[in-house]
Formats: sequence, structure tokens, C-alpha cells
Amino acid sequence: MLSALRLHDFALTAHAALELPAGFTTITGETGAGKSVLIAALSFALGAQADAAMIRPHAERAEVEAEFDLPAGPVADAAAALLDEADIPFDGHLVIRRSLHGGDRLVSRLRLNDRAASLATVRALGDLLADIHGQREQLSLLNPARQLELLDQYAGLTAERDALAEQVRRLRELDSRIAEGGGREQTRRIDRLRYEAGEIVAASLRVGEDDDLRAELERLTHAQRLLEDASAAQAGLSADALGDALAAARRIAAIDPSAAPICDAVALAAEQAAEAAREVRAYADGVIVDPARTAEVESRLSAIADLQRRFGDSVAEVITYGERAAAEADTLEAQAADAERIRALADELAERTAAASADLSGRRREAARQFSDEVAAECESLRLRGAAIQIRFEPLPAAAGQRSIPGRHAPIVVDRDGERAVGESSDAAGLDQTGMDRIEMEVSFNPGSPARPLRRVASGGETARLTLAVKAVLGLRDAVPLLVFDEIDAGLGGRMGGVLGSRLARLAESRQVLCITHLPQVAAAAAHHIVVRKALCDGASDVDVRPLAPEQRALELAEMLGGATDANIASALELLEGAGPLPAAAN
Repeated sequence: MLSALRLHDFALTAHAALELPAGFTTITGETGAGKSVLIAALSFALGAQADAAMIRPHAERAEVEAEFDLPAGPVADAAAALLDEADIPFDGHLVIRRSLHGGDRLVSRLRLNDRAASLATVRALGDLLADIHGQREQLSLLNPARQLELLDQYAGLTAERDALAEQVRRLRELDSRIAEGGGREQTRRIDRLRYEAGEIVAASLRVGEDDDLRAELERLTHAQRLLEDASAAQAGLSADALGDALAAARRIAAIDPSAAPICDAVALAAEQAAEAAREVRAYADGVIVDPARTAEVESRLSAIADLQRRFGDSVAEVITYGERAAAEADTLEAQAADAERIRALADELAERTAAASADLSGRRREAARQFSDEVAAECESLRLRGAAIQIRFEPLPAAAGQRSIPGRHAPIVVDRDGERAVGESSDAAGLDQTGMDRIEMEVSFNPGSPARPLRRVASGGETARLTLAVKAVLGLRDAVPLLVFDEIDAGLGGRMGGVLGSRLARLAESRQVLCITHLPQVAAAAAHHIVVRKALCDGASDVDVRPLAPEQRALELAEMLGGATDANIASALELLEGAGPLPAAAN
């Protein structure tokens, strides 16, 4: 419920702070006093479009704060899920604070429980928390998706709908797995992976092989030059030249003993030269001029380079890619083998889902007839004589790539007299988590007039009374905790005001109701009373909003009856004493 509403420099209101109780609260005041300011402020807090007129003249900004207390239940659970997604704390108490800053460009700021929030989040919360009749963009009953949800609640089909939603979710999951595990594209991918892995295995690669081959190719390419240089090196290290040098050194040392170290050095050089000559000779023996081997090495390097171009920058990366390709092919083949089993499960589940959806649709149509009958009876009691509501059922269009329900499916209109086919039938109906139906409530307020979609009906007073009739029929089944009515008594007199007030009071037994009214009979039926008056404050208009104590209500009702005369006060007291819910309308 809405527990508090605070306004600061909003429209013509300098400041207002209301503590709002549960049950039925009426809002009264003279025409033009600014009663609708409260509804406009609440709508603004719940995400309505901002307007420069919302900022009080000469003020820099307007601010509205709305507090809600939500007991445990479906509404609190849904709100908790929304707020959790937005990372906003929630413990059943919710404070929405929205400000509007003027200047060259309007800037709106939102906070939920002292955390910055998006307009989308607040609007989604608004759909859960309140139906505001008179600000049509806030009226959830105008939304066909909401109408389907309400019809299911009325028919007691929520559990069946939830079960169907789970079946559809599971079916789509299975279909997704089938798509992942089969088909020509999957087969082509497996073949490609197997080919690539086989190609890499057949190449018998070895890490470092490419480096070894490049070194070998360098030797083969220059083999003739290597042989020539080896021969020259051998010639320079010949034993004859070194032997002559050693003999000369020995003769020197024999004559001059001080030259013995020179002789030793020459002897060592001769020994090392002989060893070097042997190594050069061995190296030269290993150098082969082999054009066939050269071509073989070049071909192998070219093959390795081709694999690296396609699968990795190095031989190691190519080997790793081949291993991964083989593993992925194994996985995909296992999925493909499992796809047939999954397809059988999905086909069986699709049959059960189609049957459940058709059964749900049939039960909806049965409920729609009774619903139309009960709403018509309520409309009669609310002086909407001749008003009739019907529900149009159309099959969901089949979506490409998704399951559909085969068979002929025709649009159907259901009213209190039964059902009839309208329009052309289709060969298949689509399927989503709500089933196979798309519905829309249509209404005619005058006998003989064609029914029109509820969202296209212009009369605020008639629509509000029709909504009241629908809400009265739904009773506890509709979870929206706050209903706000404006202009609901348009065109009604005092006698019907009493009936209307009774219906509102009865509705308030299961939720919070706020109602702006000009009829004392409606106001008297409320448990709580707020009066709105326009006054001057520092030379500027100001809207004064205040709750009335019980002893003050009779005087306000007397003013609404024409003035605070003794007779009117007596009538007001009589209205207060006699106010109370009337019996439910007969079906």
C-alpha cells in the first residue's frame, strides 16, 4: 500500500505531506482547487512523463516522494526481483523519490531506497504497485498482456499457466540443443575438423623440425662451396709446411737454448694443426652434393609453412590445433548422436504442450463468458446500462524457427451470450509461455454500438466505472494493491453516488483505494477523507492538502451538498451513518 506521499514545489503545491492509511480514502475539494495534483504527483513518482508545468512557478525544482509498504506476497516478490536486478536493497519498504529540475532543459532524477534508478525500473514497479484511472498511460487494464493475466487469475488458471510456461521453456531448451547437435552445418563442421586433424597427424610434425630442416637446406645449397673451402683449409694445414717449421725451430733451440719455448710453441701448433686438419677432412667427408635431398628438404619446409599459415605460427601451435580439432569433432559427433534422442523427447513434449495450450485456451473462453456476464451485471449497477464487454481471442502468429500448434485456428469473440468465430482462420498458431492466445477486451457503452478495444475508449468516467466493475468482479484475484480513481462519478447523480461509493468501499476491503469525487455520497462511503483547497501564499496560489478528522467530515460533506446549513449538516451526518457496502451485484 501507499503509506505516504510528499510534494515539494510540485505544480501549485508548495509543500504537502500525507500519511495514507489502508482502505478507502476519498479526496474532495472545489472545482479547480487542485485535487488532481495528488494523482499527477503519484503518477510522476511512478514514471509518468515529466512536464515543465510540474515545477511550481518561481521554483527551481519539484520533488515527489512516495512510500510503499508491501507485505509478503506476489507483489512484494515481483518487486524484490525487479529491485534485485537493479541492485537496489528492499525489505518490503520502498521509497521512490523523483525530482524535476528546470532551466534550459528539464532534468529528471530518480532514486529508489536511496539508490539511483532508471525510469524503466520505476515504470515496471508502477505497473505492479498501482492502477491510476484517469491517467490512462498508467492503466494496466488497457494492456492486452495484462488483460490475459487478469483473465487467467479470474479463471483460477494461474497454476496451469505457470506449468505451461515451464513446458514451453523446457521445449525451447531441447530445440536449442537439437539445433546445436545436428544439421548440415554441424556435419560440415565435423568433416572439416576431422580433415584438418588428420592432415596434421599425417604430417608427423616434430617440434623444432623446421629449424633443423632450414639448417640442413643451408648446407645442401652451399655444399660445393663448403667442399672447396674445406680443401683449402686442409692445404693450409698440410703436414709438410708444419714439419718444416718445426724442424727449423728445433735447429734454433739446439744452437740457442733460450729459444726452447719457441720450439715448444711451434711443436704445439703443429700438433693442433694436425688435429684441425683431421677434423676438416672428416667434415669434408660429410658434405654431400645431393640435388634430390635438397628438393626433398625444400618440399618438407613448404608443407610445414602451409600448415603454419592455416593453423598456427609455430609447429607446436599447429600440433596443438590438431589435437583441439580432433577433440571438438569427438564432442560434436557425441552431440549429433544424442540429438535423435533429444528430438524424440522434444516431439513428445511438443505434443503435450500443444494439448495443454489448447486446453488452457478452451478454459479461458469458458471463463471469458462468465466474466463478461458478471461485468455486465456490475456495469448495470453502476449506471452503465447497455454497456457490454467482450473478449477477442486471436491465435498467436506462428514465428519462424519456433514450434507452432498445427490445425485451423480462427479468431473468436466471447461475450455473455457465447462465442463466435470472426475473421479468417490460420493453418497454425504460435506458442509462447502464456499459451496460444492473444486476447483483447472490447467494450460497447451503448446498445447497438460496435465494440471497440478498451484502450481506444476515450471517456474517462465511463472507462473508470467499467474498470471498477472489472475490479469488483476480479475481487481478490487481482494483486495490484493500490487503485486510484479520478472522474469516476462523471455524469452521475446522488442516488448512483451511493451505489458507486458502496462498490468502492467493497473493493477497498481487499486493497487500498483513492478516489477523487464531487459526490458527497461517494465521499461518505470512504473510511478516510482528504480535502484540497486553493489558497494564496506570499501572493502566489498554493494548494493546501490535509486529512480531515472524523468530526470534520460532516462539515465538508455539507459543503459538498450546497453549504454548511443545518439541514445539509444533518444530511451529511445521515450519509456518514448510513454509508457501507451494498450487497454484491446479482449475476
